[in-house]
Amino acid sequence: MEHWREDPNWKKYPPLFQFYQQVKESGCELEPDVEFLADPRLGRYQEYQLKNYEIPQNIKDFLMEVGLPDQFRPFRLPSEEREDRYQVYLGTLFWVSCLRNETIKKKKYLVIGESREFTASASGTKCVNPDGTEGYVFRTNKGESVSYEVVELKTGSVWTWYHDSFGDELNFVNSSLEQYLLSMAYWQSFYRSFSQQIENYLKKNKDKREWEYVERNRKRLYAPFKDCMNILDPPALRKRMTIWKRLTDITLI
Repeated sequence: MEHWREDPNWKKYPPLFQFYQQVKESGCELEPDVEFLADPRLGRYQEYQLKNYEIPQNIKDFLMEVGLPDQFRPFRLPSEEREDRYQVYLGTLFWVSCLRNETIKKKKYLVIGESREFTASASGTKCVNPDGTEGYVFRTNKGESVSYEVVELKTGSVWTWYHDSFGDELNFVNSSLEQYLLSMAYWQSFYRSFSQQIENYLKKNKDKREWEYVERNRKRLYAPFKDCMNILDPPALRKRMTIWKRLTDITLI
């Protein structure tokens, strides 16, 4: 059999492929981004890379047989892709160096990725110039925020973990790694059409604002992705402040 005719690797993993079939058989027209799920972008982990961590066999099988992408950048609007030079957003990185076990609120987790956002802002302080006039001294301030993607070892569910001096906060993401990976792939596919619709509208209506158009038409615009997610992983849209709920509601911070 010619190599190019073979099924992609992710379709050969039954627990993952079953979720895909479930969505497809429901009548949803949205397909996951095949490039996002293709090798080598979807990198698998080796046995020696996982041997020092506490990982249940089902999670280990997923990491070794399917793997995770190097990066996921969940932009909500086209304007976010055109951020000014004072902000750098790398999205979530799934590097081998991210792997580690953590106990959070008495439960055991595996850290699989991290997200960092770097910002710069300017502040001014009044001063008196040598000639006696008032002036300002400006200073550029750097900032950084970080969160981690973690898998609960007992349930296999995926969460976003925020850890700082105030304590720990966990936000639900998906019910399993299989549903998490497919959710990312479906969003990648959906976002291309979604952003193009917005760009086309703004070109024809130069006096209109992006967020007003999205908010006014959000039911129609987000329907393909939400219909898909309601089949793939309903809690991912229902639970408070999940990333998928935030991505489909621009009023949420």
